[in-house]
Amino acid sequence: MTAGNSYLKPNADSVDDGDEADQVERLRYERDFWRNLFDQLVEEFPEPVLVVNDDGIISHWNDEHTELSGIEHEDAIGERAIDVIGTKGVDETLAEKIARTGRSVREDSIRSGGNEDNAWHIRAAGVPLYAPDGDVVGAFEYISVVTELVERRNRLQRVQESISEIVDGAVEELLEATETNAEANADLESFVEAQLEDLTVVQEEMESLSATVEEVAASADEVSGQSAAVGELADASKEATAEIVSLTDDVRDAATELAESSRQLDERTEAIDTVVDVIDDIADETNLLALNANIQAAQSSGNSAGFAVVANEIKGLANQSKAEVETIESIVEDVRTNATETVERVEETLEGVDDVLERARVVDDKQTEIGVAVDEATTGTEQIAGATDDQAATAEEVATMLNDAIGQIQEVATSIETLSQTTDRQAREVRNVREEVRELEAQL
Repeated sequence: MTAGNSYLKPNADSVDDGDEADQVERLRYERDFWRNLFDQLVEEFPEPVLVVNDDGIISHWNDEHTELSGIEHEDAIGERAIDVIGTKGVDETLAEKIARTGRSVREDSIRSGGNEDNAWHIRAAGVPLYAPDGDVVGAFEYISVVTELVERRNRLQRVQESISEIVDGAVEELLEATETNAEANADLESFVEAQLEDLTVVQEEMESLSATVEEVAASADEVSGQSAAVGELADASKEATAEIVSLTDDVRDAATELAESSRQLDERTEAIDTVVDVIDDIADETNLLALNANIQAAQSSGNSAGFAVVANEIKGLANQSKAEVETIESIVEDVRTNATETVERVEETLEGVDDVLERARVVDDKQTEIGVAVDEATTGTEQIAGATDDQAATAEEVATMLNDAIGQIQEVATSIETLSQTTDRQAREVRNVREEVRELEAQL
């Protein structure tokens, strides 16, 4: 029976059960009906189908089987299945096995054949055919062509293997990169910790320096004030020195006048000496006159007594004058000695005054230089104080910057720690992905 024919189930009411001929006709009709339905089923079955009897002889072979095997109907019908199919290493086909054992079979494995240009993959299944009395009279075998499915599975497997290789390679690279990042993070964390310690030390030093600079600034201000006071004292000392020089000049003038007066006194003393010498000479002459008078009185006779008295008086006066002259000479000698000593002392005083004047002028010059130096020192100290204030401000700014830098580095350290934890977590996730891919590969 060919595809496209249709049969209707016979109506049992149209056949008289009492008529044997009709009964046979009815049974023949039903037989033909179900046979044609079976032939139609085989013919129109969407998969390759073959039917064998209990001897393994092929009774049905549809077009799909011809397309699959390349064996035509006329070359298959009536032949033993094993001879037509001729599976190497097998004594009977699946249909023959089913007909022999009377058990339905569905193959778990896939059979493959053909060549690279025309490969095929199939999986067979079949059921036994029973006679009305229950005996097995043959087998119905159909073949599921799974070539496309197998090829898809093979392509999927190749894609899966490629994906697995790519994933494994990516996972290995990612793990290596993760380990490298972990090592770099550890090194960076150590470096940041070292830098943090160094910056902390620098911060402490800067705070100490800032305090020292502030102390220096305060000291500079104090020194500046002291320098100003020294300048004032130097000015006052210069004024006092000028007054000393002026007084010393006055003393020198007075000493000069004293020396001149002493010289004049010495000259007057010499004049007195001259007068004393004259008086002494007069006294000597007076004595000589008195002596001569006495001699004359002794030689004269007459009134020589009065003359002698006068002569004695004159002699007495002369002696007294001579004694006074000696006293005057002694006094004059003392005055001369004192005057000489005074002149010498005045000259020594003048020399000392000159030396004092010279030293006072030197002191005055030094005081001038001290004043200039004090002014310069005051200016320099003020500049130092200003610079120190600037340095103190800069030190405070640097300390603030160090505080900010330490805070930022601490944030970096925290970020590095977070990154390290994230890297570890990513590594675990990557390993989990690899395991999941392997499990998926096994499932596929």
